[in-house]
Amino acid sequence: MSTIDTVGPQSHELRADLRKWLPPHRRERLMDWMRQHDVDCFVGVGPAHVNYLAAYSRYYGGPAAVILGQDGRIGLHVMRDEVPIAQELSEANVVEGYGERGFGINLNPYPILLEAVLKDRSISTADRIGLADESGYAGAALADGAEIVAADSLLTALRLVKDEDELVKILHAYQLCWTAQRAVAERTEAGDSQIEIFSAAQRAAQVEHGGPIEFLADLLSGTDTAKVCCPIHVAGRNRVADGEAVVADIVIGGDGYWGDNAETHFRGHNEWLGQTRSQLLEILRQSAEQLRPGNTGAALFGAMADRIASEFADGEFPHHGGHAVGLTSFEDPHVISTDETPFESGMVIALEPGVYFPSRGGARVENLFLVTPDGGVELRAAFGQPH
Repeated sequence: MSTIDTVGPQSHELRADLRKWLPPHRRERLMDWMRQHDVDCFVGVGPAHVNYLAAYSRYYGGPAAVILGQDGRIGLHVMRDEVPIAQELSEANVVEGYGERGFGINLNPYPILLEAVLKDRSISTADRIGLADESGYAGAALADGAEIVAADSLLTALRLVKDEDELVKILHAYQLCWTAQRAVAERTEAGDSQIEIFSAAQRAAQVEHGGPIEFLADLLSGTDTAKVCCPIHVAGRNRVADGEAVVADIVIGGDGYWGDNAETHFRGHNEWLGQTRSQLLEILRQSAEQLRPGNTGAALFGAMADRIASEFADGEFPHHGGHAVGLTSFEDPHVISTDETPFESGMVIALEPGVYFPSRGGARVENLFLVTPDGGVELRAAFGQPH
């Protein structure tokens, strides 16, 4: 039985009543920090920092660096062959190429990249440089003649709360997850094998995206669903029999941001499974109400686990209750018993209650929510879309 509906044209404009809870743009927040700490310019080295500050991400892209000046100027340094596409896609004011034409010639391009960065006008006149470095090379290269102010933890903190343009990209990846789930529902009803369903989901999302995506999925059927998730158990050749469940937890990266969702499908009719899914959806709804500033993943996890134990006396709940998504698919904060990080308005949290019975299989549901003072708002609903 399909639990996924196809929807029509969708809005990509955040609801006005939610926009007010978002902070200033991330580059504004970073520039405020630079002024407060007398930092002349900021350098981010590595794909996550470049994506975050220059809005540039490329499938299979080369090492890159971004420079933000106190005046807001964005300089982007990419491999020479990437310059035209970086000029088209990024928000950089200036894009510079480094190295020679071609790829695979220099096995360690970071020294060449950093040599180019050192020639940037913002760097050459700087006395204090803020640095976030994924490469491990930049600190030594930039320290000659300037004081380095480590800022990796700063960017980690800034990334917790999303800007509206980030929410749009997360929404797109999330919608791709739902496209994949529709394919799962169709192929489940057809009685395909687990790996055929897995492949159909990836294909559907990738074709809709119109380019390569990053794709991860826990997808199991029948009593295999009690085995919970990768990497211990992965999709195989087992076919879906009448009345059996398919649990699909799908994670997709597209345009540099990630989405995540999970659904429980079943072929034909299964009253017990339908009731179990309905109960989990109610637990999901109740859990989302707790996504308010000041609450924590630890408190939310405890409440979710208690509800699952109360509803399903013989079931197990052996995994986390959720996590943030953004530039990666598995970010802070986490819905686990040890994470005391306070939620903030503008965080995007995946909530995923599940329950598993060794002899009968399992079920799991998962949606993405925007944290607000009034509780979590499902991400499609935050943009005025049906869900």
